[in-house]
Amino acid sequence: MIGVRILTIGIGLGPLCFTGAVGEAASTGDAAYEVLRATQKTFRDVAADMRPYLVRIETVGGSQPRGLIRMDEEEGQPAPRRRPQGPFRDTTGSGFVIADGPTTGIAYSADGYIVTSSVNFVREPVLISVTLADGRRLAAELVARDRVRKIALLKVDAVGLPVPTWCETADIRVGQWAIALGLGFGGEAPSVTVGIVSALDRMHGNAVQTDAKLNPANYGGPLCDIHGRVIGICVPMAQRPGELAGMELYDSGVGFALPKGRLDEIVAVLKTGRSFYRGWLGISIDPSATDALVIRNVAVPSPMHEAGVGPGDKILAVDGKSVRHFGDLVHALYMIPAGEQVHLEMERDDSAFGLLVTLARSTELGPLPELEEPLDPSSPLPDPGDE
Repeated sequence: MIGVRILTIGIGLGPLCFTGAVGEAASTGDAAYEVLRATQKTFRDVAADMRPYLVRIETVGGSQPRGLIRMDEEEGQPAPRRRPQGPFRDTTGSGFVIADGPTTGIAYSADGYIVTSSVNFVREPVLISVTLADGRRLAAELVARDRVRKIALLKVDAVGLPVPTWCETADIRVGQWAIALGLGFGGEAPSVTVGIVSALDRMHGNAVQTDAKLNPANYGGPLCDIHGRVIGICVPMAQRPGELAGMELYDSGVGFALPKGRLDEIVAVLKTGRSFYRGWLGISIDPSATDALVIRNVAVPSPMHEAGVGPGDKILAVDGKSVRHFGDLVHALYMIPAGEQVHLEMERDDSAFGLLVTLARSTELGPLPELEEPLDPSSPLPDPGDE
C-alpha cells in the first residue's frame, strides 16, 4: 500500500508532524519536507520582524452600542391611519457583543500616530492606553474614526516610533501568502494566522480579501506578505452599513484588510479630526412598487430634497450600476460615507435625467413628511355631516 503523507503546519508550535510510510522518508531529508520547514520558519520570522511595529490597545469604560431600534420602541404612538416615519439612524449593523480585552494596532508614523480598527472603540471608552513594543504604556487620544471603512487613528506622545514597510497596492497579487498578526490574546509574541490573498478590490474597491482567519484579537493589526511588508490593516466588513457589520464573520475564512493606498487617503482626513459617518440620501422607498425603485417620500432637508427630487421619481442607477429594489440601493451606498458624491440616474414621467448628490449624515436630515394611509376598512366611516 502506498503511504499517504498528511501535513500539519504548526506556527511556532514545534516541528511538522507526518503520518504514513512517506513520513519517515520525509523526516530524513525529503526535499518537500525541507521546503515546508523553510516556509514555517518564514512565518515565524515575519511575526518576529513585525513585533516592533505592533502595539497593544486597551480601553476603560464605555458601554455596548445599542443595536437596531424598532418602531415599537419609539416614545409615543403614531396618529391613527398614519404610517410611522422614524428618523434616519446610524445602526451598528450587527448584534455582535464587544468583549473586554486588549486589541491590536500598528505604528503609522514615527511621530506617534497609530492606526487600528474603529470597531475597537464602538463602546466609546473613557480612557485608551497603548503599550509599545519596548514596554512603554502611554495614554492615547482617539483623533477620529471612519465608521464606514472601519479605521481609527490614535495619537500618543512619542517620537521615533519604528514604522513598517508597506506593500504597494499595485504589487498585491491574488494567491500570494497572507499572514495576519494580533496582540489581543495577551503575551508578548503576536498570534499568527496564515492564508492567501483571495481577492482584490472588494467592498467597492476598498479592501483586499483573505482566507487567513481574522477575529477581534487581530482586527486593527496588519495583514503581511512573506517579506514582512504590510498588505493592509485587518478590519471586519460586510455588504451592509454599520460599524460592526461583518463582525459575525470572524474566523470564517472571509476577511478583509484595507491596503495602503486607501488607508493613506483616509488617515489624511482623520488627522484633521474629522470622522467619517454613513452617507444618506434622505428618502423612503415605495414598497408596493415591484418593478422599479420608486421614491415614496423625501426628508426635508435632505440631499434629495435639495436636488429637487420628489415622490414618484424613480432611481435607475447609482454610479453607473443599475438598481431595481431597495437591496440594490443599500448595496450601492453602504461603503460611501457622508460628504462624498454619488451620481444618480433618475426618471420622472418617462423622462430620464442625471443628478450629482452629496450624501449627508443622519443628523443633517430632517423628518419625512407624514403620509396619509389608504382607507383602513376596519375603521368606521366618518359621518358625512362632520366637518
